[in-house]
Amino acid sequence: MSQISFGQELYRKAFHLFLLIIPLSYCYFGRIASLSVFAILTTVLLALDYSRRNNEKIRNIFAKFFGKILRAHELSGDKLCGASFVGIAACTTFLFFDKKIAVTAFAILAISDTMAAILGRSIKSPPFFEKSTAGATAFFISGIIVLITCGTIFNVKALFYFFGLIALGATTIIESRPSFLNLDDNLTIPLSFSVVMTLFDLMWHYT
Repeated sequence: MSQISFGQELYRKAFHLFLLIIPLSYCYFGRIASLSVFAILTTVLLALDYSRRNNEKIRNIFAKFFGKILRAHELSGDKLCGASFVGIAACTTFLFFDKKIAVTAFAILAISDTMAAILGRSIKSPPFFEKSTAGATAFFISGIIVLITCGTIFNVKALFYFFGLIALGATTIIESRPSFLNLDDNLTIPLSFSVVMTLFDLMWHYT
């Protein structure tokens, strides 16, 4: 993945925090209404994202308005931008997974991925797979805070926290080794957490 300046990273991750609107909208408006909006927005995003590959005018508009938060491969149009993957992840996660799991997964994406990027680049530390130990630690610790917060809001069973820690550990490793799945972390973070949590739920029925 192409590197951007630390200033751009801060700007990008500040915008990233707005992803909290997705789980909050799901909780407030409900599953059907939220998924309908997510599906429409994702379709529009994908259409624009695909169009800019062959349309220089659209590509220039993207660069003008979103240049500060896009990486080089996103600006070039060679790959989908992160927002498109967020849309795909939102539709998939909230369609197929339990509400408590999906909301927690997206909160982890918004908060923990932000903390990992900022602290991982501002604190020198040994590597952890393809990222840094500081970044991975920030991701995991902030993820625990998200897990406890969401668990308290939803009044979950104790097993939710136990399996949540395991899922969070697996997600931290996947986030720290992007070449393992070779997919955008806006997709792999919520999906990996949700899949692991759901597998445990199928065995232990804790949700």
